[in-house]
Amino acid sequence: MELSTLRQQIDAVDEQLVALFLQRMEIVKNVAQYKIDNNLPVFHADREQAVIEKARSRAPQEMADYVAEFFEAAMTVSRHMQQDLIDQSQHQG
Repeated sequence: MELSTLRQQIDAVDEQLVALFLQRMEIVKNVAQYKIDNNLPVFHADREQAVIEKARSRAPQEMADYVAEFFEAAMTVSRHMQQDLIDQSQHQG
């Protein structure tokens, strides 16, 4: 298989990943609003660990660590966005 073909396949998957990421981040906005309304902290270690372990368990063993790393990165971005939204709401209120 040609490298260009493989890259096209990656581009197609990346397009789907972006769409799913944007969908996830819309939900994260709602989570942030809930945390604002209920005065909850952004970071919830037990929840994050549960999400990572659930994702890890869905992957083949040889990919489990990579899946965990991927989800750790996604949750770091989610935390940053939540914190930004919380900070914005505090400056407006």
